[in-house]
Amino acid sequence: MEERDEFYGVPVVPLDSIDDFNPTTADDERIYTLAIGDGMTLSFLVNCQKSLRSEMRAGFHAAKGPSTPDGRYFAPVAISRNSRSPFVLFADPTLTLAPANRLSWYLGTPAVDPDDWMEAIIRKVMAASGARYLVLEGSSAGGFVAMRMGARFRNSVAVPRIPQTDVFRYSIRTPILETLRAAWPGMSYEEIMADFSHRFRIADRYTDPRWNRGNLISYVHNAGDTWHTVEHLEPFLAELGESSGAFVALDGRVTISRPYVGDGHIGIPSMCWPGDAEIALARLKSLRPVETESPEEEVEEMFTPPSGMNRSDLAGKARQDSVSKHFTSF
Repeated sequence: MEERDEFYGVPVVPLDSIDDFNPTTADDERIYTLAIGDGMTLSFLVNCQKSLRSEMRAGFHAAKGPSTPDGRYFAPVAISRNSRSPFVLFADPTLTLAPANRLSWYLGTPAVDPDDWMEAIIRKVMAASGARYLVLEGSSAGGFVAMRMGARFRNSVAVPRIPQTDVFRYSIRTPILETLRAAWPGMSYEEIMADFSHRFRIADRYTDPRWNRGNLISYVHNAGDTWHTVEHLEPFLAELGESSGAFVALDGRVTISRPYVGDGHIGIPSMCWPGDAEIALARLKSLRPVETESPEEEVEEMFTPPSGMNRSDLAGKARQDSVSKHFTSF
């Protein structure tokens, strides 16, 4: 008997292997589940309709709230469905190791990086739907993941909304500690920063040129969220060599808009999301005209994470200042 997810109203398809995931434009919208190692299960909601404008959406959820499911959770569902574009939305597999934890950065474990699996899934949906551009969206923790994942795709734009940029600068430590104890047991702060900082810090993805493929970021910020301004946006800009009020960074690849003012960590109104994404997509298509690419350039292989760090001169003292404010005791 076919399982259906009552909350999202679609079938649930368990996969034994990622090789079993072969989406087509004839498929109905459905949820897939896949074991990815170290006890984690990755769930993803897929709509593989034909891409009419050569773009696809990928979404990552923020913290679970009182109205969100206790189990798998996807966002932004309604916005993605209304976009009439193919999309894939991911639930944080790390939370399957600590179900009581409702905060997520898709950190995985030292041995299993969820980004590797999510990248492979995104590429399969892009190929099946005919998409050549990728828009990645998320709010807060989901925005953090959108920026991290976007680095793996040249023809992509991440649209993070009031995101964190550095997990170790987050204010509420308990959810992070729950994740670290469940998924990173025995790992010290020093060990994580030595070998995995690119999974925990967005600036380290973009100040080391080997860790990104030249993607774009359209950073949407709530100017009334003072704490995220001081602790996440401003340090991120400083590490990119820009002042706290900058609107452009990284040679134009990063833009920052601050059109919203809410009291504290208030989400960007959902009515504004489609417009923000359309502006970001138009910028991506303008700067990355795929019709000018050679056949060799069109084929982008899976991202292979480099070893170690080789950051550009942009980071410098700004990174030291940011890291000095990390919490380091687990």
